[in-house]
Amino acid sequence: MKTLRAITIGIIVWIAIFFEVSILMFGLNLSNGPLYYLIHYVFSGLLVAVCAALYFRKVRSGLIEGILLGLVLLATGIFLDAVITVPIFVKNWYYFIDSKLILGYIEGFLVAVLIGLIKKN
Repeated sequence: MKTLRAITIGIIVWIAIFFEVSILMFGLNLSNGPLYYLIHYVFSGLLVAVCAALYFRKVRSGLIEGILLGLVLLATGIFLDAVITVPIFVKNWYYFIDSKLILGYIEGFLVAVLIGLIKKN
């Protein structure tokens, strides 16, 4: 595993999802409804898939590598949410026990694992 590369991909994923959520909430006036979450989970999954594929372009792929990348993406997302999202935007630490957020974290992890499993170098 290339740790710095994985962390960089994690930061890129987090920024991309931040912009995606901002566009949905403020650009399209969608928030916290079923349509918002449907669109959000589709796009966030695609963003993770594209970024994971970029990561695996120059790194050995496989199940273990996918799991490791998924864990790094998860840790990076949680860290950035803890230092940016919660203090600046949400202002409520209960944010981390929201089932929709947890589902998003799980989705990102599983997509990274899947890309690691199917990507051939």
